[in-house]
Amino acid sequence: MKCKKRRCLKKSFGHHISIIYRHLQIHLNQEFTAFGFGSGQYLYFNYISRNEGITQKELSEVLAIDKATTAKAIHKLKRQDYIRAEQHPDDKRSYRLYLTEKGQSIVPEVRRIMKNTRGILSRGMSEEESEEALGYLYTMYKNITSFNENDRRDDT
Repeated sequence: MKCKKRRCLKKSFGHHISIIYRHLQIHLNQEFTAFGFGSGQYLYFNYISRNEGITQKELSEVLAIDKATTAKAIHKLKRQDYIRAEQHPDDKRSYRLYLTEKGQSIVPEVRRIMKNTRGILSRGMSEEESEEALGYLYTMYKNITSFNENDRRDDT
């Protein structure tokens, strides 16, 4: 990557991650329009479909998304009858999340969309390169979350 006179954005992780994120959201919003949800709900739907019985709190933690945002997405998926909540037998304040029949009926199509999207993102990469890229992204994610949770406190 060669840079010219202007500030070189080609060497900015944030720039590339931001562009990928924005275009991925556009793509997923278009793909999921038929189901009445978009980029704000597919992640939750997909994770619940693979981990039925997970609690809302666990879902927030594993997806690294704040509880309020998770609550909004779950509320929308429940309103649309894709998921249901059952009271946790050991904690009356907690609910386990499950797909409804309607939710189960769209799982194959949602997974097809996700597989195709991964193919779009990894076009031109071998399977090994794709896995390596995911590894780098995961390392960056762990670095920034660790910094925000731990190192930032040391600066105050």
